[in-house]
Amino acid sequence: MSNQYQAKYKWRETWPREGHQDFSGFDGEQSFGRIQLDQTSHGKMGMWKWNITQVPWVRKQIVPHGGWEETTREACRRVEDHYEKLLELHGRQKSGQ
Repeated sequence: MSNQYQAKYKWRETWPREGHQDFSGFDGEQSFGRIQLDQTSHGKMGMWKWNITQVPWVRKQIVPHGGWEETTREACRRVEDHYEKLLELHGRQKSGQ
């Protein structure tokens, strides 16, 4: 059995057919985050940039709301963990798959 993180939410290519380097996370129809392979930043090239995207009901932010991880799965984990903290902070529940 693999120790790799298993995503809790749906992830889709942000720009299909662009080489599997940019994905957006969804809770039902609500987009909440993005991970992208960094191919330009000095010192970060080859790492996965993660960030929370604008969610309409978020009134209080948690920082940091972005960063870099070495793998897609770890970047995915950071976005999903952050999103779940926002859900809890705002008294909301996961929408569903």
